[in-house]
Amino acid sequence: HEFFRLLSLCHTVMSEEKSEGQLYYKAQSPDEGALVTAARNFGFVFRFRTPKTITVHEMGKPITYELLAILDFNNIRKRMSVIVRNPEGKICLYCKGADTILFERLHHSSQDLMNITNDHLNEYAADGLRTLVLAYKELDELCYEEWAEKLFQASISLDNRDEKVALVYDEIEQDMMLLGATAIEDKLQEGVPETIAILTLANIKIWVLTGDKQETAVNIGYSCKMLTDDMTEVFIITGHTVYDVREELRKAREKMIDSCRALGNGFSQEKVSPPRITSVLEAVSGEYALIINGHSLAHALEADMEQEFLETACACKAVICCRVTPLQKAHVVELVKKYKKAVTLAIGDG
Repeated sequence: HEFFRLLSLCHTVMSEEKSEGQLYYKAQSPDEGALVTAARNFGFVFRFRTPKTITVHEMGKPITYELLAILDFNNIRKRMSVIVRNPEGKICLYCKGADTILFERLHHSSQDLMNITNDHLNEYAADGLRTLVLAYKELDELCYEEWAEKLFQASISLDNRDEKVALVYDEIEQDMMLLGATAIEDKLQEGVPETIAILTLANIKIWVLTGDKQETAVNIGYSCKMLTDDMTEVFIITGHTVYDVREELRKAREKMIDSCRALGNGFSQEKVSPPRITSVLEAVSGEYALIINGHSLAHALEADMEQEFLETACACKAVICCRVTPLQKAHVVELVKKYKKAVTLAIGDG
């Protein structure tokens, strides 16, 4: 029951009862609304909240939880937690967030369940679903009170308040017990593939910069027709070191240049010098795609490699950067502006 209890408690949804028995949810995101609705369908109905309480009907029985703390979600934390006290006086922390973040905060006893859950997450991501991991932790009264005092001191600090609060949050979100994972269909709006095809005909290049897992991002790439089975090759950059990323980018460029030679596009067999690489890549005739992970992008955006990355990416018809942070998204846009002198339009979905 803890799984659905978490879904009914750990959120910022507001409820509204328009008529007798007609309960409506107002959520900041469709995903959050979907998860609270799912819990309702399984008998854990979020009824209403006050600043200090959350009332849930669990299998028909009304229970009011005292809301002790909300540990907010943000793009750095990639997780959200609530700390509640039930009518019996037991204090629990409920947390939901990205798998990469939560897995490293679990108690070692969750290892077996984590392995199974990870397999499920990979299956969900391959189907293009957006995933979250759920975990909880029981707290004793003394432990909570000591932590609450630390949080209070951090929240009234005049220097580096946000950093201090984040450290206090981090301290209590450790040694949690894994409950499982959720997956939500990431539906495209109508007409997305057709729109992308028309923009491509107008010689507008579209890059996708997303925080999603690689499997999810690739699946969405295919569903919106940015990636197709007819492409000459899809390059996937996953290197963890500067050397690995540079090598993978170099091999991608070589393959594109070699294919031009094979097609007899007027390129001689001698080694292409760096200044000419750009002009050669611009004349590449095949359809290529580049997919790069956040940890690889961190290296690719370094000063001595950013131009190599940009030239390789610009030679591709489609570019997908996945598992990237908001700051990395900004850096990629800035990089194109800096070297390509192109008109760029960055569109957020928020």
